Amino acid sequence: MVATVSKSLSIVALVGAVLVLSASVALAAGGPGDAPGGGGGRSGGGDAADVSPAVLTCMKKVLPAAEYAAFARSKNPGVLSAGSVGKARACFASGGSSSAAVKVTKTGAWIVASPFDLASVTSISVFRSCSGHDYSGRNIQGQAETDRSMKHYINTSIPWEPARTLKGVAPFAGTVTVQDEQFPLGKQIRITSTKLGWTFVFFHGDPLVAAGTTVKAGQPIVAWPPTGALQAFAAQGAGQHDALSFDVALVSADGAIYESMFLHMAPAVAARWAAKGWTAKTAIVSKAARDRAPCNGTYNGSDVTDFVPAKG
Repeated sequence: MVATVSKSLSIVALVGAVLVLSASVALAAGGPGDAPGGGGGRSGGGDAADVSPAVLTCMKKVLPAAEYAAFARSKNPGVLSAGSVGKARACFASGGSSSAAVKVTKTGAWIVASPFDLASVTSISVFRSCSGHDYSGRNIQGQAETDRSMKHYINTSIPWEPARTLKGVAPFAGTVTVQDEQFPLGKQIRITSTKLGWTFVFFHGDPLVAAGTTVKAGQPIVAWPPTGALQAFAAQGAGQHDALSFDVALVSADGAIYESMFLHMAPAVAARWAAKGWTAKTAIVSKAARDRAPCNGTYNGSDVTDFVPAKG
């Protein structure tokens, strides 16, 4: 088990250390990435490879002219003032809409479709792990959390080729946004429900629908492994890797709040995950426990207690 997790995390540590700018800008409210005013550093960060026209249009509307011009030239959130970062974050989180903040549904079981089939999943990381990279922010109670990974990494038995072996589906109805990843391994596919005020993020996959598409719960929207994965590893000097690993996150639509998907699964979905040994009790480390044992900036995945293996 240790060897399996260690090999899988060599992937996670690499691809998890790099984020698209949407995540980078979000740090101002305690979200992921490197940006001024944030609560928690991050490996990677930096300039974005691409920013959608819709997001740029949104930012042009909400940012001071000088700051917008500087950002449009550099695509670097570091040029933004602390007051502008939150406005830019909202543009990215919404895919380009600068409308008023969406109300966040804080309770309920509204993840009504399992995000992907569990048959080939061998282990998952716990919420607030020290694996991959720092992905910390505010929790649903509004408390700031730092130096932890508030997402779930997924290890599988699927090889990196051929592409698109595993499909991911919309866990709830919403609109799809597609963002480039800084590490050239697939795309970041986000499904946002303005009704719920939440976004579910699939990292490092191939989009199966176009950005802006409105989808129903259970509709396929992403697939792994992404096309050209092994070539991307080789280009980065990362060598060969045997098993597919990727990550998923649940964030509020404005990018300010981080939550575990296990806290909002419908009973039928939760039962499928529980049958594999993954529940809110087994897959979440409490804030108090992580506060007592901080990651200290180390995200190498060497601690196998960060991962819960599948039953059987």
